[in-house]
Amino acid sequence: MLKRYPSIQSMQAFLQAARVGSFSSAARQLSLTHSAISQQIRSLEDFIGQPLFARVGGRVTLTDAGTLFANQLSDGLEQIDRAISTVKGRPAGPSITLDVDPELMQGWFPSRLPALVGALEGVSLTVLSAPRYDRFAFEHVDLALRYGYGEWEGVDSALVCHDRLAAMAAPELIERHGMALPLAPEQVLGLPLLGYTKRSWIPWLEEAGLAGVEPDTVVVLDNAAGLVAAIGSGLGAGLARGLLAADARRDGRIVVLNEVELPTHYNLYAVWPRERAALVAPIVEAIRELAALTLG
Repeated sequence: MLKRYPSIQSMQAFLQAARVGSFSSAARQLSLTHSAISQQIRSLEDFIGQPLFARVGGRVTLTDAGTLFANQLSDGLEQIDRAISTVKGRPAGPSITLDVDPELMQGWFPSRLPALVGALEGVSLTVLSAPRYDRFAFEHVDLALRYGYGEWEGVDSALVCHDRLAAMAAPELIERHGMALPLAPEQVLGLPLLGYTKRSWIPWLEEAGLAGVEPDTVVVLDNAAGLVAAIGSGLGAGLARGLLAADARRDGRIVVLNEVELPTHYNLYAVWPRERAALVAPIVEAIRELAALTLG
């Protein structure tokens, strides 16, 4: 059921009267009559159910309720004004709202944004990065980039790229321990190790032919992009995604320690409401090409 709200005009009249402390002055500044201001504020008080002003002589002062309402209302009207200004006079060309996984936004997406915008001629792009616990529903965006297994109900999706996990570390960490690349798997275990809450070292160890026993770690992180940053700081070696680590590897901040790699089962997908398929097709293809270039 839709909520009923007071008119914008009555709330503007209330705020102006609250600022100047006079209905007459507020009326003059808003080019209204005194009776019009009084009627609008009275309707607002009727809606709220209590007085907002105390009338003393020729002036008015805010009640406690009026003070609280004025403090909250001012910010609300400013937000409405910003929302109107954002779209008023905006070109009517196609626009896409894209929700990007926070880890991707930290570790890969921003540096590819110029190339992406260049590939979308005449399309206005709005980029969001909502936290996982506060994600917009798919119907509120045109396209989302999310890690997952490709199982979303009621929407269409396409795999952007498969990825691989590899043990990585900062060059200075390897030097501090007197080692040289490539490292044998046993040597990797001789480095301080970093953990990730959604990932175990055991599959990598088993792929390397070592016992599948979870090693001790100096720090465990819950953000994959944060893990890449921690690896680059020289704190320890970690299992990182090739996509998220691509820029750090290119810049020489981290290196792959050996050829032992694992495919990821939790991969990057583009997800969109079915009715927006034609609209998002060009940007999905552009993102897929950028990911392919990153991973080689």
